[in-house]
Amino acid sequence: MWTGDGRPSLLDAEYASDADVYITEVQPELVAISSGVQGVPPFLGRYTIDTHHTPGYAAGYLAKRANPRLFMTTHMPFDPYINEETVAEVREHWKGPFHFGAPDGIVVNVTKDDIWVREGVLPDYPNSRAPQFDFDDGQLVVPYPPTNREEIQEPFVREQEIPPADYYPEGYYPELLTEWPVSDDLVIPLEDMPPAMLQGMGQSWRERQAYKKHISELTAEE
Repeated sequence: MWTGDGRPSLLDAEYASDADVYITEVQPELVAISSGVQGVPPFLGRYTIDTHHTPGYAAGYLAKRANPRLFMTTHMPFDPYINEETVAEVREHWKGPFHFGAPDGIVVNVTKDDIWVREGVLPDYPNSRAPQFDFDDGQLVVPYPPTNREEIQEPFVREQEIPPADYYPEGYYPELLTEWPVSDDLVIPLEDMPPAMLQGMGQSWRERQAYKKHISELTAEE
């Protein structure tokens, strides 16, 4: 049983009950650290997880309810700095067989008696890239989402979402961001952006600026 993007749902546990292999997407709770690594504003990472993804703790909780022969997580950040945290969050609830469905190309062989996992043969690159923005006006503008979950998702689906308090461990409950934090586009002046984030999200913009400068200099020489 394989799920796509989505919040943790009772339907996942129902349909994956006693499956040979249960695979779900997952996002670990390292929003601030991932922000620096991926070049994405922390609020955007938090908002995306809390509206469209399954946290690591919830993934383990669902696995415990479904009790598959093998539990796997995929569609996930797969880096040395984060993998141990993903395992720790899953293991908060799920103590059975577990394997990453990452990096891309993982192959799972299933028989009546055995399940084994191996890696496919794929190139090592490319990796993900930070989203690119135009900084001509001296600020980062994150557009206001044109729709929200309530407008595009059936109420029945939302009613199956598992309350976060059921899967977050005692002593840990993040400040969830289930609504867009402002009433319009989110605007951040360049001087308020962390250098690493500006460096990652402004690469294409800087290349365009350099190209324009080069063309301007060639035109001036003529």
